[in-house]
Amino acid sequence: MQLGGFHYEDPVFSWRQAQGITDIEFLNSTRIGDKYAYNIFVGDIVNGNLYYFTVNKDRTGLELSSPGLDDLVTDNDSELEAVTFGTGFDGITDIETGSDGYLYVLTYNGNLYRIVPAN
Repeated sequence: MQLGGFHYEDPVFSWRQAQGITDIEFLNSTRIGDKYAYNIFVGDIVNGNLYYFTVNKDRTGLELSSPGLDDLVTDNDSELEAVTFGTGFDGITDIETGSDGYLYVLTYNGNLYRIVPAN
């Protein structure tokens, strides 16, 4: 579909049940671990979940390790769990990479969380 110099593309990933996606952050840092560097974090307002996705080598799509996600849709709880990084954030409104290289999550209730390595 063309719209005045713009075009529509199908979503790269979808959730069967609406999650209320509020922000997407490409983590531009290695501070929380090389595994997460230069990949995608996504927040939702409905459940307060933080999701994590690895970008493929060409940076044109996602690498999804769970076989049920071959269709690029979370259809059930186990598929949702496969992309969930963290829970209990009370509705995520913003995600940013801080100047210190850590990931920050802001919630609807005004809480600000800094994500750091566990060890």
